Amino acid sequence: MEQSKEHSLKQLIEDIDDGLVETSGSLVKTAVDEHRKKEQIKNMALPALWTQDELYEKKVVFAGMRQRELLNALREIKIKLLQKSKSDNIVVLVASVSSAGGSSFVGFNLAATFALDMHKTALYVDCNPYGSAADRYIVTPVELGLTQYLTDNNVQLKRIIYPSGVERLRVIPSGGSSESAAEFFSSKRMEVLVQEIKNRYPDRFIVLDAPAIQQSTEARILAQYCDHAVLVVPFGKAVKDEVLSAVDAVGKDKFAGLIFNN
Repeated sequence: MEQSKEHSLKQLIEDIDDGLVETSGSLVKTAVDEHRKKEQIKNMALPALWTQDELYEKKVVFAGMRQRELLNALREIKIKLLQKSKSDNIVVLVASVSSAGGSSFVGFNLAATFALDMHKTALYVDCNPYGSAADRYIVTPVELGLTQYLTDNNVQLKRIIYPSGVERLRVIPSGGSSESAAEFFSSKRMEVLVQEIKNRYPDRFIVLDAPAIQQSTEARILAQYCDHAVLVVPFGKAVKDEVLSAVDAVGKDKFAGLIFNN
C-alpha cells in the first residue's frame, strides 16, 4: 500500500504540466524542478568507477585523499567561481599561459571537485586537438570526439560524451589533431554545442580545456562561450608580460583568476 502511494505521488509530480505549475506558485514549480533534476542525475548510466589507487595513479582528486591541501585549494576555487556566477550552471575556460602548464590536470580536477556533490554533474570538454589528454580519463572505447562532431552534422552529441572513472563526471574528447581547429571553434555548431551541454542539466559545471594561449588562438575564440576564464601559470616559466597578454586574450570581463601550477 505504501509503495503504491509513493508511486502515485511520484507519477503525479512527473505529470504536472509546466503551465499548471506556474499558476500554482513558485514553491511548487521549484519542488518539481528539483525532483526532475535529481531523477536526471540518478538515471545517468553508471560507469566503471576508479578505485582509490587508480585515482592516485591518475592524479585525480577525491574525498578522503591524503593530499588535503590540493583538494581544499580546488574547493576554494570552485566556491569562488560559484559565488562570482551566482549559479551552479556555468562554463569555465581553463587554459595555460604557456605550453606544458598543466591545464588538463587543473581542468579535469576542477570538474571532479564539482562532481563530489551528489546532486550536481560536471563535464570536461577537451578542446585541445594538438595535445589531447581526455583519453586517459575515459573508461570506455573512444570512437568519435569534438572534431568529428563539429565537422560532420550527422554525428549526434550523445555519441561524443563518454563516462569517466569519476561518478557524475562526463568527458568529451578532442577527437584528434586538426589544422583547422580555430575555424571549427568559431562555427555556429560549436556555439550551439556549448548551449546544449549547458542546458541539459540545470546544475552542470562545464570545463573547456583550451590549448596554451602563447601557442594558439583557440583560447581567445573559446573565451566567447565561457562565463569565466581561469589561467594556469606554470610556476617559474612565465613572465609578467606573458600573463598580462594571456588575460587580454581571454578578455578582462571573463578573467576570473590565476592558478600557479608546479
